[in-house]
Amino acid sequence: MTSLPTGTQSGTGSTPSLPTTAAAPPSASHPSPDAAQAADILPQYQELYAQNPDLAGWLCINGTNINYPVVQADNSYYLRRGFDRLYSTAGTLFLDERCRLATPNAAGTANALIYGHNTASGSMFSQLLNYADKAFYTAHPTFQFDTLYEEGTWQVAAVLRTELGADALPYYSFFDASTQEEWQQRVDAILELSLYDTGVVPQYGDQLLTLSTCGVATVTTNSRFAVLAVKIN
Repeated sequence: MTSLPTGTQSGTGSTPSLPTTAAAPPSASHPSPDAAQAADILPQYQELYAQNPDLAGWLCINGTNINYPVVQADNSYYLRRGFDRLYSTAGTLFLDERCRLATPNAAGTANALIYGHNTASGSMFSQLLNYADKAFYTAHPTFQFDTLYEEGTWQVAAVLRTELGADALPYYSFFDASTQEEWQQRVDAILELSLYDTGVVPQYGDQLLTLSTCGVATVTTNSRFAVLAVKIN
């Protein structure tokens, strides 16, 4: 089960139509790089980008089997599609369509959200729940998320469990903030839900990344599990 707060897989019990072709997304939300930007794509991702231009980056968390490409398109497109755009029960990790990652020419949103299914098979974001154990966090306080243009190390700041609709300022609606005060309110709301104190306090202007999945591996659930991280390199 993926962690979209709304839509076909939000715990409503709705079943998405099964993709039978590798057709492109109906409305890609992020523009393809221009020629100059394409030349800036990191060498290790150029071949993957040529295979699927929805590629947004790569996520790897040591101590888990999370080592996957991350895509961005219409939020429903990769719920049941693999990186090859063909049907896959596990889907693909994807960046929320409302987010922007930084490029060589433009800043990104304050917080980027990556969703993934919590699967019974243990793939995709199932092992993200390892962070519920503080001992796992202590052993793995950082992880790697690279964009097309920049390698990145991220420090875990908060680990939380919640329910859809339970929070006045839910983490899954935080992408940007118009003022520093608003940013602080959104970050504080997430930190207050943390299962334990990591000692990491994001500062205004930090690049934030949230990894989100369902709290249990069932098709219909309102339970959510998320990890908030700060870019440190």
